[in-house]
Amino acid sequence: MNTPLRRALLSLSVANGILLFGYGLSLPFFTVYLIGQKGLSAAMAGLVIGLSALSRSVASALAGELSDVLGRKTLMQWGLALEVVAMFAMALCIEYQSETGWLLLSYLLTTFLGAIFRPVSNAWITDHTRPKKRVEAFGMIRIGLNVGWALGPAVGGFLVRYSYSDAFYLTALAYCVTVLFLQYIIPQDQGRRSAAQATRSRRPHFGAMLACLQDTRLAKICFYVFLITLVNSQLVVGLSIHCHTYLGMPEYYIGWFFTMNGLATILLQYPASKWMEKRRLSTAMLIGCALYAVGFGSVGFFASFIPIACGVFLSAMGELIVNPGEQAMASNIATVQNRGRYLGMIMVFFNMGSAAGFFTAGWLGEYVAPHYLPGPWLIIGAVALTAGVGFWKMRRVLTDEQDGQFAAPAPAKKDAAALQ
Repeated sequence: MNTPLRRALLSLSVANGILLFGYGLSLPFFTVYLIGQKGLSAAMAGLVIGLSALSRSVASALAGELSDVLGRKTLMQWGLALEVVAMFAMALCIEYQSETGWLLLSYLLTTFLGAIFRPVSNAWITDHTRPKKRVEAFGMIRIGLNVGWALGPAVGGFLVRYSYSDAFYLTALAYCVTVLFLQYIIPQDQGRRSAAQATRSRRPHFGAMLACLQDTRLAKICFYVFLITLVNSQLVVGLSIHCHTYLGMPEYYIGWFFTMNGLATILLQYPASKWMEKRRLSTAMLIGCALYAVGFGSVGFFASFIPIACGVFLSAMGELIVNPGEQAMASNIATVQNRGRYLGMIMVFFNMGSAAGFFTAGWLGEYVAPHYLPGPWLIIGAVALTAGVGFWKMRRVLTDEQDGQFAAPAPAKKDAAALQ
């Protein structure tokens, strides 16, 4: 990976980190605001969060399709600029106690626009990296995301004690900083221009967004992404229900689990990415999903902090492998003309998996755990193994290069004169 590209990827990692830091300042506390300040029921607040997940799925598909035509950097900047406006409107609604309907409308618009950046930035990475280096590149983005996630909620938890509106104003400011940062740091879409006449003649075709699932390889990857994202979502909701409701652990214990997960990614993502470069993606994904299965599957059998922390750590190791691996696998099967479309579709199923995971965690915690406490976690472990076996079977329909197996360069021929 050459120095200018590495610098650009580091810049994009920083941009992702700033965005997630800004997100963490305010949006994780919006449910608490709706229930505590606006008087919504828990069920109604849950419905709002579910609708936001649906809006993110739609936005991911549209963003991927449009980025193939308009260009990556252009769409990233315009999407973020519009999100700044929506977030600012949301802060005004909170500050001036506007009608709940206007607040919810601005929230759904914010979540819709917020889903544009990630699939487009993933497509930009694919444009500018060789297949062999994509796992490392997506791993770099993961580090930035987790730094932002580690810092944002911690600062936001302090801010919302005094002013919810100020937290949302600062989120809008963080997004504005990211727009300016991208303008001067991220190169233009050289990879897109290199697609020659075929790419220049490409027009948006929204019906083709779902039609792209006729590529059975993409359809299978999307399904396995849905399953493993459902598993990963248990860290946020399922673990909280298990530890707080059934084990009586204090809230700060649960916060330590989140911190451990974020620190593991920050410190170990790079060596995990280098480890993956030496293996088939399908094999690495099986190992990653197995780590998820063992880590989460064991949680239900323990009642103290340390063994549960070990399970969380194992699941974090699985996340280090699976998240960049699924992006790289989808990137490798895409053509130059439809990279944005394919990566947008991956994010659609990622968001759907998150929403399904939150719902599943509540359902398992309410109806399964009271009868057999390890039950929810054994079910989650089985889902993780199912996804892992599915990823592993993808080797049957992938070329060696698409599966991350690259031929070693041929040895240089010795100079004939040197042999004489």
